[in-house]
Amino acid sequence: MIFGDKWVPRDTFEPVVVGREEDAYLVTEELYELHNNRKQLKGQLSSTYYRLTIPFAPHMFGSGKTTFCINYLELIRRLSETSLSSFASDSSKKEFLDRLKDSAFLYVDLRELERTDPEERSLKWAIFYLLYQSACLRSGFEEPDPDECFEIFKLRTDMLIEKIREVLNMRTDQFLLVVFDEVGALDESYDEFDFERTQDGEVFPYNDFFEIVRELCNENNLFVIVVGKSEGLRIKNSVAFGPRVLLHFISLSPLNSSSIVEFLEKSHLEEQVQYRVCDILCSPSFSVNELAEALLDSTGGVPGLLTRSVNMLLNYVQTRGQPFMLKEECLSCMNEDSFQRICAEPFIQHISTSDEDKKSEFGILLMMALFHIPFKVYDELNSESYLFDASNEMGLYRYPIDQDTFQVLIPKVFVGNFEHLSSLSLLEKILLGSLKLEPVDCFFSSKCRVFEGIVAIRLILMLSSKVRNEFRELLCQLSAIFKEMKLPIREPLPLDYMRSVGVSESRSESNKKRKTYGSNEWNKIIQEALYFDRVYIPVDTNSHSPDIILKLQSPVDSKVLIVGVACKGRWNSERIGWSDIIEEAEKFLVPISNQVLSNAPDRNHCMLIVVGTKLSFNVANELGDQSRCFSSGMSIESESFTIPSNCELVILCERDVEMLIDKEVLNGLEKAFSSTDRPFLKNFGIDLLKRVRHSFLSWQ
Repeated sequence: MIFGDKWVPRDTFEPVVVGREEDAYLVTEELYELHNNRKQLKGQLSSTYYRLTIPFAPHMFGSGKTTFCINYLELIRRLSETSLSSFASDSSKKEFLDRLKDSAFLYVDLRELERTDPEERSLKWAIFYLLYQSACLRSGFEEPDPDECFEIFKLRTDMLIEKIREVLNMRTDQFLLVVFDEVGALDESYDEFDFERTQDGEVFPYNDFFEIVRELCNENNLFVIVVGKSEGLRIKNSVAFGPRVLLHFISLSPLNSSSIVEFLEKSHLEEQVQYRVCDILCSPSFSVNELAEALLDSTGGVPGLLTRSVNMLLNYVQTRGQPFMLKEECLSCMNEDSFQRICAEPFIQHISTSDEDKKSEFGILLMMALFHIPFKVYDELNSESYLFDASNEMGLYRYPIDQDTFQVLIPKVFVGNFEHLSSLSLLEKILLGSLKLEPVDCFFSSKCRVFEGIVAIRLILMLSSKVRNEFRELLCQLSAIFKEMKLPIREPLPLDYMRSVGVSESRSESNKKRKTYGSNEWNKIIQEALYFDRVYIPVDTNSHSPDIILKLQSPVDSKVLIVGVACKGRWNSERIGWSDIIEEAEKFLVPISNQVLSNAPDRNHCMLIVVGTKLSFNVANELGDQSRCFSSGMSIESESFTIPSNCELVILCERDVEMLIDKEVLNGLEKAFSSTDRPFLKNFGIDLLKRVRHSFLSWQ
């Protein structure tokens, strides 16, 4: 990177550790379990239920592993009266916490791991030497002689720890906390040591390493945390089954907005301690809260991305000599391709050369990130645990829900690095475009939103497909307007999900009662839809009509069709009737006809498609197995409603809904969402996601 370039990621400030309360609590609990059950670990008690508990934090580059562990003791001292107070409510836990705060600390970087002699290929000996070397250097002693160490320790763990305590000048009852960092270095050491091999000759270096850690944890008052990332990282699947060994993963959380504010306010320039980062970046008209929101939107709160982004913004601001004046100005900078590319460079592992299995995993992870669908990591191998490894291999961040449950987080600065890969399918491009535009908390607060998202993507893929499909032919049979469109439409890019225009504006009480937008809002929404090739899904589920809006444009002339999709019925116990359908049509078609379509009646048209997963008896009886289309001027006598000019109302029967959604997917969704309207999505299994993805790809 040339010094004069606009975006330079030089380190210019000293970041502080913030927002690690839950992580500190989790690690403290796991260390207490080791302390409380050490006799079982040693085999001094007959219980077979306890296995060694090692906090372990594999994660992508920049998640804050090393910073967290180096600052862990300082964190628990700082948090002992606040977030850790509930942990210390028990007297035995309070005593443990007090002793832990007084621990001696030893940091060991496994990147320094090497054979001490060409003939000495024992991993255990190399680990022991590295531990003792770190203790000596920490205490100001000279680097120890390997031969002398070998003679003293003779690979006896008790002798090693005794010598380390002596070098660190520790009390006999004082805790020793050892952090092994960069465990991924073992991936590159296959030829350096004599690892144990399986019958088929396969090597699992982590098994050898954690056996050494298990021996260390037999020593009283010693605690171990292992951190790092590694290529492949199948640790959970290949290590956790050993006798008396159980790895507990440190779920490092991304920072929220308030933590980012604290980060900005407490971080200072390295050379000028009196200058806070936020004071350099923010003008009087641009608050630190707005800056925090902009950074959260761009980085997802990932600590390493946040630090790199702030460094780049600082260098830019200092170069031009003035802070950002408005949030929009800051967002504009962070949305530049060069900013996102340089910011994400150290974090992204390219997937362009991945095999088909990896591309399939990537597509599933994209859907999980967009729909906020979690996945679990169990203590035993199962069909879902591979996603834990897959997200790591692709450099994606996992947002922890609880100890064994995660969501995939793909920060916006990552998206640009994936968007231009030629190997991606149209589905992946649409998902990436959605993630790039959509704020984290907008989509899918309920099962209805997941359903709407699946409907929207599937509908667009089917309508734009060059492959002949029944659903497009069905619409041509039902709708004269649709037939004139001469689909398939042009390649639907950029087809992105985004918030509907005007949803943040206040509405009158009458508009709220009508559950629709005001005429001025409809005008803005449709004008936007006419101009951009985008899919709109309103933020507030079940509050406005319709649930999905998209634009179709004929490939041969200027005809434009605005399509609204109302996902009625869903999985509610109360099925919909004709009056519900007509109300939906009236509050969508009438204002659009009056405010928008009348300005260009020969070119602009509008259609509402009612997708009902369960219709009431009278609606189903009226439709039978035949979907219905009501065109301009047609009256629905029972409801005294006439379809406006240039408009159509399409009601899909259950059979055709199954054709649109894919019957197997629809059945899977009904099963997954059978409980409440706002589920945790824990029943949304990987098999169902694979089926959804397969049904998407079948139309490309």
